[in-house]
Amino acid sequence: MLSNPFITDILSQPQALRQALEHYPSAQIGELAARLQRGGFTRIVLTGMGSSFNAAYPAWLNLLPLSTPAIHVNTAELLHYGSDMIDARTLLWINSQSGRSVEIVRLLETLKQSSAASTRRPAFQLSMSNDPGSPLASQADLAVPIHAGPEATVATKTFLNMLAVLALSSTQLCGGDWQSAQQAMITAAGAVEAYLSGWQARAAELDEKLGKVDQLLILGRGASMAAVWNGALMNKEAAKCAFEGMSVADFRHGPMELASPRLTVVMLAGAPQTAGLNHALALEVISLGGKVLWLASQPDPDLTTILLPAVEAVARPLVEILPLQMLSIVMAQRNGFEPGKFRNVGKVTESE
Repeated sequence: MLSNPFITDILSQPQALRQALEHYPSAQIGELAARLQRGGFTRIVLTGMGSSFNAAYPAWLNLLPLSTPAIHVNTAELLHYGSDMIDARTLLWINSQSGRSVEIVRLLETLKQSSAASTRRPAFQLSMSNDPGSPLASQADLAVPIHAGPEATVATKTFLNMLAVLALSSTQLCGGDWQSAQQAMITAAGAVEAYLSGWQARAAELDEKLGKVDQLLILGRGASMAAVWNGALMNKEAAKCAFEGMSVADFRHGPMELASPRLTVVMLAGAPQTAGLNHALALEVISLGGKVLWLASQPDPDLTTILLPAVEAVARPLVEILPLQMLSIVMAQRNGFEPGKFRNVGKVTESE
Protein backbone atom coordinates (compact mmCIF):
# COMPACT_ATOMS: atom_id res chain seq x y z
CA MET A 1 0.00 0.00 0.00
CA LEU A 2 2.91 2.39 0.59
CA SER A 3 3.60 2.42 -3.16
CA ASN A 4 0.02 3.40 -3.97
CA PRO A 5 0.12 6.81 -5.74
CA PHE A 6 -3.11 8.01 -4.09
CA ILE A 7 -1.77 7.28 -0.61
CA THR A 8 1.60 8.79 -1.52
CA ASP A 9 -0.19 12.00 -2.49
CA ILE A 10 -2.14 12.00 0.78
CA LEU A 11 1.07 11.62 2.78
CA SER A 12 2.75 14.46 0.87
CA GLN A 13 0.04 16.97 1.82
CA PRO A 14 1.89 18.67 4.72
CA GLN A 15 4.91 19.52 2.59
CA ALA A 16 2.73 20.72 -0.29
CA LEU A 17 0.63 22.85 2.06
CA ARG A 18 3.74 24.55 3.45
CA GLN A 19 4.83 25.36 -0.11
CA ALA A 20 1.49 27.02 -0.87
CA LEU A 21 1.58 29.08 2.31
CA GLU A 22 5.22 30.07 1.87
CA HIS A 23 4.58 31.36 -1.67
CA TYR A 24 1.29 33.10 -0.97
CA PRO A 25 1.32 36.35 -3.05
CA SER A 26 0.14 38.77 -0.37
CA ALA A 27 1.32 41.90 -2.19
CA GLN A 28 -0.71 41.16 -5.33
CA ILE A 29 -3.80 40.08 -3.39
CA GLY A 30 -3.40 43.22 -1.27
CA GLU A 31 -3.57 45.40 -4.40
CA LEU A 32 -6.74 43.62 -5.47
CA ALA A 33 -8.19 44.03 -1.98
CA ALA A 34 -7.59 47.78 -2.14
CA ARG A 35 -9.41 47.94 -5.47
CA LEU A 36 -12.30 45.95 -4.05
CA GLN A 37 -12.53 48.16 -0.97
CA ARG A 38 -12.60 51.28 -3.18
CA GLY A 39 -15.76 49.94 -4.81
CA GLY A 40 -14.05 48.75 -7.97
CA PHE A 41 -16.42 45.81 -8.49
CA THR A 42 -20.18 45.38 -8.39
CA ARG A 43 -20.02 41.63 -7.85
CA ILE A 44 -17.63 38.75 -7.25
CA VAL A 45 -18.24 35.51 -9.15
CA LEU A 46 -16.39 32.59 -7.57
CA THR A 47 -16.35 29.49 -9.76
CA GLY A 48 -14.76 26.09 -10.38
CA MET A 49 -15.63 22.43 -10.83
CA GLY A 50 -15.31 19.36 -8.61
CA SER A 51 -12.79 19.68 -5.82
CA SER A 52 -11.92 23.26 -6.81
CA PHE A 53 -15.58 24.26 -6.47
CA ASN A 54 -15.82 22.49 -3.11
CA ALA A 55 -12.64 24.14 -1.84
CA ALA A 56 -14.09 27.59 -2.59
CA TYR A 57 -17.02 27.29 -0.20
CA PRO A 58 -15.25 28.57 2.95
CA ALA A 59 -13.87 31.46 0.88
CA TRP A 60 -17.38 32.33 -0.27
CA LEU A 61 -18.57 32.36 3.35
CA ASN A 62 -15.70 34.73 4.16
CA LEU A 63 -16.84 37.07 1.37
CA LEU A 64 -20.48 37.27 2.46
CA PRO A 65 -20.07 40.24 4.88
CA LEU A 66 -18.78 42.43 2.05
CA SER A 67 -21.07 45.06 0.57
CA THR A 68 -20.10 43.66 -2.83
CA PRO A 69 -22.28 40.60 -3.56
CA ALA A 70 -20.41 37.30 -3.98
CA ILE A 71 -21.82 34.40 -6.01
CA HIS A 72 -20.49 30.83 -5.74
CA VAL A 73 -21.47 28.90 -8.87
CA ASN A 74 -20.02 25.90 -10.68
CA THR A 75 -18.42 26.72 -14.01
CA ALA A 76 -20.75 24.59 -16.15
CA GLU A 77 -23.80 26.43 -14.82
CA LEU A 78 -22.02 29.77 -15.19
CA LEU A 79 -21.04 28.95 -18.77
CA HIS A 80 -24.44 27.78 -19.98
CA TYR A 81 -26.89 29.67 -17.77
CA GLY A 82 -25.19 32.44 -15.83
CA SER A 83 -22.72 34.19 -18.10
CA ASP A 84 -24.77 37.40 -17.98
CA MET A 85 -23.43 37.85 -14.44
CA ILE A 86 -20.03 38.62 -15.96
CA ASP A 87 -19.68 42.24 -16.99
CA ALA A 88 -17.22 45.12 -16.99
CA ARG A 89 -17.42 45.51 -13.20
CA THR A 90 -17.19 41.83 -12.22
CA LEU A 91 -14.32 40.28 -10.30
CA LEU A 92 -14.28 36.82 -11.88
CA TRP A 93 -12.46 34.35 -9.65
CA ILE A 94 -11.89 31.04 -11.47
CA ASN A 95 -10.27 28.05 -9.76
CA SER A 96 -9.12 24.77 -11.29
CA GLN A 97 -6.37 22.42 -10.20
CA SER A 98 -5.40 21.68 -13.83
CA GLY A 99 -6.47 24.99 -15.31
CA ARG A 100 -7.55 23.14 -18.42
CA SER A 101 -10.75 21.18 -17.68
CA VAL A 102 -13.37 21.47 -20.39
CA GLU A 103 -15.78 23.93 -18.77
CA ILE A 104 -12.93 26.22 -17.74
CA VAL A 105 -11.47 26.25 -21.25
CA ARG A 106 -14.87 26.92 -22.86
CA LEU A 107 -15.60 29.76 -20.44
CA LEU A 108 -12.22 31.28 -21.28
CA GLU A 109 -12.97 30.94 -25.00
CA THR A 110 -16.33 32.65 -24.50
CA LEU A 111 -14.64 35.53 -22.68
CA LYS A 112 -12.06 35.89 -25.44
CA GLN A 113 -14.70 35.95 -28.17
CA SER A 114 -16.62 38.64 -26.32
CA SER A 115 -13.59 40.72 -25.30
CA ALA A 116 -14.81 43.62 -27.40
CA ALA A 117 -18.14 43.69 -25.57
CA SER A 118 -17.84 45.41 -22.21
CA THR A 119 -20.91 43.55 -20.98
CA ARG A 120 -19.04 40.23 -21.08
CA ARG A 121 -15.40 40.92 -20.30
CA PRO A 122 -14.77 40.95 -16.52
CA ALA A 123 -13.10 43.89 -14.88
CA PHE A 124 -10.53 41.53 -13.37
CA GLN A 125 -9.88 37.81 -13.70
CA LEU A 126 -8.27 36.11 -10.73
CA SER A 127 -7.30 32.46 -11.06
CA MET A 128 -5.83 29.77 -8.87
CA SER A 129 -4.42 26.58 -10.34
CA ASN A 130 -1.64 24.04 -10.00
CA ASP A 131 -0.27 24.66 -13.51
CA PRO A 132 1.21 28.11 -14.25
CA GLY A 133 1.29 27.19 -17.95
CA SER A 134 -2.40 26.29 -18.18
CA PRO A 135 -4.95 28.20 -20.29
CA LEU A 136 -6.55 29.45 -17.07
CA ALA A 137 -3.32 30.90 -15.72
CA SER A 138 -2.23 32.39 -19.03
CA GLN A 139 -5.46 34.37 -19.48
CA ALA A 140 -5.74 35.67 -15.90
CA ASP A 141 -5.00 39.20 -14.76
CA LEU A 142 -3.56 37.58 -11.65
CA ALA A 143 -2.69 33.87 -11.71
CA VAL A 144 -1.95 32.38 -8.30
CA PRO A 145 -0.20 28.99 -8.33
CA ILE A 146 -1.18 26.64 -5.51
CA HIS A 147 2.21 24.84 -5.49
CA ALA A 148 0.85 21.33 -4.86
CA GLY A 149 3.31 19.63 -7.22
CA PRO A 150 2.44 16.61 -9.39
CA GLU A 151 -0.63 14.66 -8.30
CA ALA A 152 -1.30 11.15 -9.57
CA THR A 153 -5.04 10.59 -9.32
CA VAL A 154 -7.84 11.86 -7.06
CA ALA A 155 -7.50 15.41 -5.70
CA THR A 156 -5.86 15.34 -2.28
CA LYS A 157 -3.02 17.85 -1.93
CA THR A 158 -4.48 20.02 -4.71
CA PHE A 159 -7.74 20.20 -2.77
CA LEU A 160 -5.95 21.04 0.47
CA ASN A 161 -3.76 23.69 -1.13
CA MET A 162 -6.65 25.21 -3.07
CA LEU A 163 -8.66 25.33 0.16
CA ALA A 164 -5.84 27.10 1.99
CA VAL A 165 -5.02 29.67 -0.70
CA LEU A 166 -8.69 30.46 -1.33
CA ALA A 167 -9.38 30.94 2.38
CA LEU A 168 -6.27 33.08 2.86
CA SER A 169 -7.06 35.23 -0.19
CA SER A 170 -10.68 35.77 0.81
CA THR A 171 -9.56 36.79 4.30
CA GLN A 172 -7.20 39.38 2.84
CA LEU A 173 -9.75 40.62 0.29
CA CYS A 174 -12.14 41.30 3.17
CA GLY A 175 -9.52 43.27 5.08
CA GLY A 176 -9.09 40.52 7.67
CA ASP A 177 -5.96 39.47 9.55
CA TRP A 178 -4.50 37.26 6.85
CA GLN A 179 -1.10 37.05 8.57
CA SER A 180 -2.65 35.37 11.62
CA ALA A 181 -4.65 33.10 9.32
CA GLN A 182 -1.47 32.17 7.46
CA GLN A 183 0.34 31.35 10.71
CA ALA A 184 -2.60 29.24 11.90
CA MET A 185 -2.44 27.27 8.65
CA ILE A 186 1.32 26.80 8.95
CA THR A 187 0.74 25.39 12.43
CA ALA A 188 -2.03 23.21 11.02
CA ALA A 189 0.39 21.77 8.45
CA GLY A 190 2.33 20.32 11.39
CA ALA A 191 -0.89 18.88 12.81
CA VAL A 192 -1.69 17.29 9.43
CA GLU A 193 1.80 15.81 9.34
CA ALA A 194 1.43 14.34 12.84
CA TYR A 195 -1.99 12.87 11.95
CA LEU A 196 -0.70 11.27 8.75
CA SER A 197 2.42 9.86 10.40
CA GLY A 198 0.12 7.22 11.85
CA TRP A 199 -2.22 6.91 8.87
CA GLN A 200 -2.41 3.11 8.97
CA ALA A 201 -3.55 3.17 12.60
CA ARG A 202 -6.02 5.97 11.76
CA ALA A 203 -7.49 3.90 8.93
CA ALA A 204 -7.67 0.78 11.11
CA GLU A 205 -9.47 2.69 13.90
CA LEU A 206 -11.98 4.11 11.45
CA ASP A 207 -12.51 0.68 9.88
CA GLU A 208 -13.32 -0.80 13.29
CA LYS A 209 -15.62 2.01 14.42
CA LEU A 210 -17.38 2.15 11.07
CA GLY A 211 -18.63 -1.42 11.13
CA LYS A 212 -20.87 -2.63 8.35
CA VAL A 213 -21.86 0.04 5.82
CA ASP A 214 -25.08 -0.02 3.82
CA GLN A 215 -26.16 3.61 3.31
CA LEU A 216 -23.74 6.37 4.28
CA LEU A 217 -24.12 10.16 4.38
CA ILE A 218 -21.49 12.77 5.24
CA LEU A 219 -23.05 15.78 6.99
CA GLY A 220 -21.88 19.17 8.21
CA ARG A 221 -22.50 22.92 8.07
CA GLY A 222 -20.68 26.13 7.23
CA ALA A 223 -17.02 25.86 6.22
CA SER A 224 -17.19 22.12 6.94
CA MET A 225 -19.16 21.74 3.70
CA ALA A 226 -15.86 21.81 1.78
CA ALA A 227 -14.88 18.53 3.45
CA VAL A 228 -18.45 17.17 3.31
CA TRP A 229 -18.74 17.60 -0.44
CA ASN A 230 -15.17 16.70 -1.26
CA GLY A 231 -15.22 13.69 1.07
CA ALA A 232 -18.25 12.36 -0.78
CA LEU A 233 -16.65 13.09 -4.17
CA MET A 234 -13.39 11.44 -3.16
CA ASN A 235 -15.12 8.29 -1.94
CA LYS A 236 -16.94 8.02 -5.26
CA GLU A 237 -13.67 8.42 -7.16
CA ALA A 238 -11.21 6.57 -4.94
CA ALA A 239 -13.41 3.81 -3.45
CA LYS A 240 -16.32 3.62 -5.96
CA CYS A 241 -18.79 4.25 -3.12
CA ALA A 242 -21.99 6.20 -3.80
CA PHE A 243 -21.77 8.23 -0.60
CA GLU A 244 -23.62 11.54 -0.48
CA GLY A 245 -22.55 14.74 1.24
CA MET A 246 -25.14 17.30 2.36
CA SER A 247 -25.77 19.94 4.97
CA VAL A 248 -27.28 18.97 8.29
CA ALA A 249 -30.08 21.46 7.61
CA ASP A 250 -30.90 19.86 4.25
CA PHE A 251 -30.91 16.43 5.88
CA ARG A 252 -33.71 17.57 8.17
CA HIS A 253 -35.75 18.71 5.17
CA GLY A 254 -36.74 15.24 3.97
CA PRO A 255 -33.71 12.91 3.99
CA MET A 256 -34.30 12.37 7.72
CA GLU A 257 -36.61 9.63 6.40
CA LEU A 258 -33.45 7.60 5.71
CA ALA A 259 -32.68 7.30 9.43
CA SER A 260 -32.84 3.59 10.26
CA PRO A 261 -30.47 0.74 11.17
CA ARG A 262 -29.33 0.80 7.51
CA LEU A 263 -27.96 4.35 7.77
CA THR A 264 -24.47 5.45 8.82
CA VAL A 265 -23.87 9.18 9.26
CA VAL A 266 -20.39 10.68 9.33
CA MET A 267 -20.96 14.01 11.06
CA LEU A 268 -18.50 16.92 11.21
CA ALA A 269 -18.94 18.84 14.47
CA GLY A 270 -17.77 22.03 12.75
CA ALA A 271 -17.90 25.57 14.09
CA PRO A 272 -19.10 26.22 17.66
CA GLN A 273 -22.13 28.27 16.56
CA THR A 274 -23.74 25.23 14.91
CA ALA A 275 -21.99 22.27 16.59
CA GLY A 276 -24.88 21.97 19.06
CA LEU A 277 -27.40 21.66 16.24
CA ASN A 278 -25.25 19.00 14.60
CA HIS A 279 -24.91 17.13 17.88
CA ALA A 280 -28.67 17.11 18.42
CA LEU A 281 -29.22 15.71 14.95
CA ALA A 282 -26.61 13.01 15.56
CA LEU A 283 -28.38 11.87 18.73
CA GLU A 284 -31.70 11.85 16.90
CA VAL A 285 -30.33 9.63 14.14
CA ILE A 286 -29.09 7.20 16.81
CA SER A 287 -32.49 7.23 18.51
CA LEU A 288 -33.99 6.16 15.18
CA GLY A 289 -31.62 3.21 14.91
CA GLY A 290 -28.88 4.76 12.78
CA LYS A 291 -25.14 4.84 13.43
CA VAL A 292 -23.11 8.06 13.77
CA LEU A 293 -19.40 8.75 13.62
CA TRP A 294 -18.72 12.16 15.16
CA LEU A 295 -15.66 13.98 13.74
CA ALA A 296 -14.39 16.49 16.29
CA SER A 297 -11.22 17.62 18.07
CA GLN A 298 -12.54 16.45 21.46
CA PRO A 299 -14.08 13.06 22.38
CA ASP A 300 -17.82 13.11 22.98
CA PRO A 301 -19.30 10.96 25.79
CA ASP A 302 -22.50 10.32 23.82
CA LEU A 303 -21.12 9.68 20.33
CA THR A 304 -18.55 7.42 18.71
CA THR A 305 -15.80 9.94 17.99
CA ILE A 306 -13.09 10.07 15.35
CA LEU A 307 -10.63 12.68 16.59
CA LEU A 308 -9.47 15.54 14.39
CA PRO A 309 -6.27 17.48 15.07
CA ALA A 310 -6.99 20.49 17.27
CA VAL A 311 -6.32 23.64 15.21
CA GLU A 312 -7.56 27.22 15.06
CA ALA A 313 -10.96 27.86 13.50
CA VAL A 314 -9.59 29.29 10.26
CA ALA A 315 -7.60 26.08 9.71
CA ARG A 316 -10.34 23.63 10.70
CA PRO A 317 -11.37 22.86 7.09
CA LEU A 318 -7.79 21.75 6.38
CA VAL A 319 -7.99 18.90 8.90
CA GLU A 320 -11.65 17.94 8.44
CA ILE A 321 -10.88 16.18 5.16
CA LEU A 322 -8.30 13.83 6.72
CA PRO A 323 -10.63 11.15 8.19
CA LEU A 324 -12.63 11.21 4.95
CA GLN A 325 -9.42 10.42 3.08
CA MET A 326 -8.92 7.50 5.46
CA LEU A 327 -12.52 6.46 4.80
CA SER A 328 -11.82 6.27 1.07
CA ILE A 329 -8.81 4.00 1.69
CA VAL A 330 -10.83 1.75 4.01
CA MET A 331 -13.77 1.48 1.63
CA ALA A 332 -11.58 0.85 -1.42
CA GLN A 333 -9.90 -2.01 0.42
CA ARG A 334 -13.26 -3.41 1.55
CA ASN A 335 -14.57 -3.28 -2.01
CA GLY A 336 -11.47 -4.85 -3.54
CA PHE A 337 -10.25 -1.75 -5.39
CA GLU A 338 -6.84 -0.15 -5.50
CA PRO A 339 -7.44 3.15 -3.67
CA GLY A 340 -7.61 6.11 -6.01
CA LYS A 341 -7.17 4.20 -9.27
CA PHE A 342 -9.44 5.56 -11.99
CA ARG A 343 -11.57 3.20 -14.09
CA ASN A 344 -13.76 5.50 -16.17
CA VAL A 345 -12.30 9.00 -16.00
CA GLY A 346 -8.93 10.72 -16.18
CA LYS A 347 -7.19 13.33 -14.07
CA VAL A 348 -8.48 16.15 -16.29
CA THR A 349 -12.11 16.23 -17.50
CA GLU A 350 -12.05 16.88 -21.26
CA SER A 351 -15.67 16.47 -22.32
CA GLU A 352 -18.93 17.92 -21.05
